[in-house]
Amino acid sequence: MRHRSIRIAVPMMLLCLLCACAGKAQNPVQAPMDFRGRLLAEGGCAFELEARAEAGDRLWQLTLSCELDAAGDGTVTVLAPESIAGITARSQGGSGSLVYDGVCLGLGTLPGTELAPAAAPGRLVRAWAQDWISSAGPDAGCLLAAYEDGSFLSYTWFDARNLPVRAELAVDGETRFRAEIRNFRWKSGTQSAP
Repeated sequence: MRHRSIRIAVPMMLLCLLCACAGKAQNPVQAPMDFRGRLLAEGGCAFELEARAEAGDRLWQLTLSCELDAAGDGTVTVLAPESIAGITARSQGGSGSLVYDGVCLGLGTLPGTELAPAAAPGRLVRAWAQDWISSAGPDAGCLLAAYEDGSFLSYTWFDARNLPVRAELAVDGETRFRAEIRNFRWKSGTQSAP
């Protein structure tokens, strides 16, 4: 009788241990959700980015410094190209325009949109805070999250600290804006992960 209880107890204990280990696996969508929660709690973020964007018949390479709230509204300062460096404009995340001293900065728009290339960071932040997270999973040592809103599809790569390091905006299946993100910090000024 004693051997029979051990034969039942050992497999039951192993099953319990396996269930406990499986319960610790985290859903990959949880990381972008945690990031979203922190973004909303902090009231926004600031970062610099190196961007490449199509606008009409031009290809823009921009370096931007951005301070944006969770709606994508805030300021964007052009660091490069030199011809427009130093211009600080107000980004309105939902409107797609970049306004400087009452005048719209004429960089053209991303094909298929009303979104100016320098206003794209505001659109990215808005995606992080509001858009539907359609998928998430590992990619090239990062976590890649996809956000959807109508014809916009935003991709963001998060590092091990759960901070964005790269992003893309696609419209109707075509990538129109690519950016490397650096010096990310929360509006409160911290650089720690959520």
